[in-house]
Amino acid sequence: MKLAVFSKFVAFTALGFILGSCAQTLKDTGCRAPQTPGYPEALSVSAATEMLQQSLSAFLEETSQALASNEEQLLLHKASRVRILSELSHLCFILGELGAKQDREKWFQTGRYYAELLSQEQPDRVEGHYWLALNLAGLAEVGGAGRGLRLLPVIVEELQAALALDENYNQAGPHRILGRVRCRAPCWPLSEGDLDDSLQHLRAAVKIAPENSTNHLFLAETLLQLGHDEEAVRELKRVVTCHQHALWPHGFEDDHQEALRLMTEYESGEGRGHRLEKTDSLALPGNVP
Repeated sequence: MKLAVFSKFVAFTALGFILGSCAQTLKDTGCRAPQTPGYPEALSVSAATEMLQQSLSAFLEETSQALASNEEQLLLHKASRVRILSELSHLCFILGELGAKQDREKWFQTGRYYAELLSQEQPDRVEGHYWLALNLAGLAEVGGAGRGLRLLPVIVEELQAALALDENYNQAGPHRILGRVRCRAPCWPLSEGDLDDSLQHLRAAVKIAPENSTNHLFLAETLLQLGHDEEAVRELKRVVTCHQHALWPHGFEDDHQEALRLMTEYESGEGRGHRLEKTDSLALPGNVP
C-alpha cells in the first residue's frame, strides 16, 4: 500500500476511536449508566433528533461542570489524586469527542496532560495508560496524517499496557479499541493492521461486556472483513438488542442505526462479501463529530 493511502488512514485514526471511540461505567467514573430512551413510537425523525441533541447538550454541560469540580479537588485532596486524574483525563476525552469542533484540540491536549501525569505517577494503574491512548487518538484525528503517523505506535503501546493491567476496564475498552485498530489499519509493515488479532480482541470484548453495543458492532465488521458473513449478521442482530455504550448514554442508538444499515445491505445482496476499505473513516458509531 502506498504511503499516501496509509497517511490518509492515519488521519482518521482517532478514536474517538474507536476511537470508538469510551466513558467509564458508573462505578468507576461517576457517569450514569445508559438508559433506554423513552421516545414515543410515532415521534418524527426530526423531533427525535432534536431531543437527542438536547440530551447531548445537557450531558456535555454536566461533563464540563464535573471537570471544573475535579480540577478544584485536584488541588485540595492529594489522597484522591489517582481518582481525580483519571476522572479529568476521561472527562476531557468526552468533551473532545462530543463537544464543539473548534475545542477538540484543546480538550485532547488537556486530557493527555492529566493522563500522562497519572501514568507517570502510577504506572501500574490501567486508567492512565487507557485515557492517554484515547486522548492521543483524538489528537491523531484532529492533527492530520503527519501527527497520526507519529502517534499511532504510541497509542497501540499504551493500549497494550492497559490491556495487561485490566482487560475489563471501560466495558472491555482495551480489547475493543485494539480490535478496531487491528481491523482498520493497513497491515504490517505499513501499520498495525491484523485481522486475526482484531478478531481475537473483539471476541474477548464481547465475552467480557456482552451488553455493550459497540463491542458487537466492531466484531461484526471484522467478521465481514474476514468473509464470515453469517456470523457477522448474528452479531449485528445482537447490536440492536444492546443498550449500553462506553462513550455517552445515548451512543448505542447510533450503533443500532449502523447495524440496521449493514443488515439491510446484506439482505439486499449489496453487503455480501462486504469488505471495509482501509481508508474509510474510523469515526466510531455513536461519535457525534
